[in-house]
Formats: sequence, structure tokens, C-alpha cells
Amino acid sequence: MDILRLLSDGQFHSGVQLAEVLGVSRTTISNRIAQWNTQGVVIDSVTGKGYRLHSPIQWLNKEQVWSKISSSVQQHISSFDVLQFVSSTNDVVAKNLAQQHQSGIICITEMQGAGRGRRGREWFSPPAGNFYGSVGWIFNDGFSVIEGLSLAVGVAIIKAMESVGASDLELKWPNDVLHQGKKIAGILIEMTGEVGGACQVVVGVGVNLQLPEVIKQQITQPVTDLYSICGHAVNRQIITAEIISEIISLLSDYGKTGFSKWQNEWLRYDAFKNKQILIIGMQAPLHGIARGVDEHGNLLLETEGEMMKVYGGEVSLRQAMSN
Repeated sequence: MDILRLLSDGQFHSGVQLAEVLGVSRTTISNRIAQWNTQGVVIDSVTGKGYRLHSPIQWLNKEQVWSKISSSVQQHISSFDVLQFVSSTNDVVAKNLAQQHQSGIICITEMQGAGRGRRGREWFSPPAGNFYGSVGWIFNDGFSVIEGLSLAVGVAIIKAMESVGASDLELKWPNDVLHQGKKIAGILIEMTGEVGGACQVVVGVGVNLQLPEVIKQQITQPVTDLYSICGHAVNRQIITAEIISEIISLLSDYGKTGFSKWQNEWLRYDAFKNKQILIIGMQAPLHGIARGVDEHGNLLLETEGEMMKVYGGEVSLRQAMSN
């Protein structure tokens, strides 16, 4: 990240200058520049001038983000870290949660080395341009209290994105946010604790703000970003504050309301309502018609004239191919 910081002034810097400032060889500088280019950070190289960023980077600013969060939300935040690089924000928050034993622990980062989604999938986390963050919370009444939480978080993320001008957003059960069938955000909830006692929950969120084309080409499913939807770059400080505010507001109330408060809003954004779908990840694939979700966040699937409930776990939903 040091090279990117130095190039953030928009001016050309020679390889010699960069090497001297960072205390490394010119070969190391050249190799690092090449690595950043492969990760979607375009760095111009001009003979006789040196290197400069092709486009400016909106670096996260902890003070600016904090100033855009209301005092009513701030009171529920116990720690707030903005880091340059972590392997996974979920791992950082889980560790802090185990040590501090209090709710409202937040970690956001410029880049992840081992971001992950549900079912162990990789979450591509290119540097300095998207939202990667996690929030830790303690629920004292067991796992049953947090039924449907990933669905409610999806609604919260949509609210945050709508606040900066995004529209036509949809939800895919149980944990994806879509725009015209393309994924823009994902949610990973991890928890530890006892069935009937206190449980520690980590809510991990990734939102594509501005994905480089080179990264889009590496992803095996249709994806989009806020830049494409809104037609311009979104202020990272503002969208980061909005996402944090929506999630903290949700979590601070969820132990009392559960998913029932969020059910109707989720149904309003349901991307697969009354569509033929395929559920995979079970012993045998399930075909049926999606009929929304119940008050616990379970998927309602109509199959062979009967209604059945599908629980989140390790299953995935796909739209069935038409004959």
C-alpha cells in the first residue's frame, strides 16, 4: 500500500525516488507496480517521468467516516478500526469479540488477503475501492434470536445504497444483493456460543463500489458495482458510514424484534418471487417455485403442489433454466 499512498498526489514519481523513500531497490518497485496492475490498480508508466496513478484513489478516512455517523448510532459502537490490510475482517472482529466481550466492534479495511463468502467461496478483495467490513455483536438469548439475520442485513445494505442514489436493487435468499441479476454485495455471518446461552455473532459485508475490469473478468458469476449503477464514483466515506449505521441500528434492535420486523421489506426486494428455482447443496437438488420467506427467514418453496421450508445452512439458490 505504501507505493499507492505515495502516488496518490497525482504527480509522476520516478522509480529512483520511490525506491529511496521506501528503502527498497528499483527492481522491487517495478515488481510491486506490476503486481498492483494485475489487481486492477492502473498505474501509468512514462519513460523519463516515472509512475503515477491513472485514476485517484478515495482512501478511507476514519475521522470523516465517524463524523458522518449519528450520535445515536455511535453510542452502540465500542471500537472502530480502519485498517490498511487484513486477511479477513471477520477474523479480526471475531478475535476482538472474544477478548473484549462487548457488542459494537467494527473493523473495515482497504484490502483483504483472504476474504471469504458462504460455503468457503473466495471473496475478491482488490485494494482501495470497495467496502470490506465486519461488525461484532453479542446476543444473550441463544441462536434462535438471530434467525433470519442475514436476510435483514441484506435489507440494511440496500437502504444504505439507496441513500447514495442506487435503485433497482434486489435480494437473493439468503445473503446476496443483486442489481438486474448481477451481484453487488454479499453477507457472511459467523457465530460461536451456546444454543440457549450467549452467542457471539460476526456480520461480514462486502460491497462492490468500483470493481476494476480485470477483477470482474476473474469472477465466475455476473457482478456489478455502485459506480456502474449510479454512473459516477460514490463517496467512500459517506457509503461506509451509511452501511455501518444501518447495520448497527439493525443489530441494536434485533434481539427484541427478530426477523419479523424485516420480513415485509425483504419480500419487497425478493429477486425470485414466484419464479422457478433450483436449490442445490442438499442430498438431491430441489426444484420448485419460490414463494417468499416466513417470519424466521426460511425460504418457502412450492414443489409438487406442496409448500416446504428450506433452511439457510449450506444450500444455494439458482434460477431454474426454462425448457
